[in-house]
Amino acid sequence: MNRQSIIITIIVFFAMLDVSAKKNAEYPRAVIKVGYTYHETFVRGSDGIVNRDISFILLANKEQSKFYNAKTEFKDSLQSTPQGRAAEKQLLNDAVKRYLETRDESAMNAVVYQTFLYIFRSMSDNQMTVYDKAGSLEYGVYTEPLGEIEWEISDSTKTVLGYDCVMATANYHGRDWTAWFAPDIPLQEGPWKLTGLPGLILEASESTGQHSFEVTGLEASNQEIVPIYPYQQYDKMSRIEMLRQLRNYRDHEEPLMQLPQV
Repeated sequence: MNRQSIIITIIVFFAMLDVSAKKNAEYPRAVIKVGYTYHETFVRGSDGIVNRDISFILLANKEQSKFYNAKTEFKDSLQSTPQGRAAEKQLLNDAVKRYLETRDESAMNAVVYQTFLYIFRSMSDNQMTVYDKAGSLEYGVYTEPLGEIEWEISDSTKTVLGYDCVMATANYHGRDWTAWFAPDIPLQEGPWKLTGLPGLILEASESTGQHSFEVTGLEASNQEIVPIYPYQQYDKMSRIEMLRQLRNYRDHEEPLMQLPQV
């Protein structure tokens, strides 16, 4: 679907939101699906500088959104049923066999978690809910109010994925972020926790160069925004408690993809 069609679809969706909500399935549906690559650079022991990438998806309409990794959700869906757990065990066995035969580490990519992060936003509740790993065997969930980021919009512009974008900057919990948003896409959404601009954020990076997000594609969508699969216990905690536990875990274990800790 081309750029103009996506914009028209979003505008029409806004006009019909109340009617379609009554006719749709149990869960709300997105108006847009956006792909992002999260890039992380960090120093790890004798390895020196390590660069890693992970793919995320943003499903959004004007009332709510979900930011997640598709592989993580697939693995969580398998974990939620006995049949799924059996299937995942078989996938793991097959991957280990391929690795032992070829020594190709990519054989394990489909069966190993790169991230545990989910972020749900609700405009009507003015709330963001974050799910993540909080230790070796612990998982946590916390909520934050929306609208905490105070953006400064500049006159700088550039084209991203064919869209005219405007630059905005903000300091968010000690990190200086630069974001590029598309006013033609009227959603106050973006990757990770970066929201609140008058248009969809397509690119974002922070000043140290350790963390950045880049759009890889977007399309009009009618996909359901399903909740997290409740196969495990998520302990309710504050953001600070979550970060403290994550830091302790990462200081003593092989680090996973480390999204910016704010």
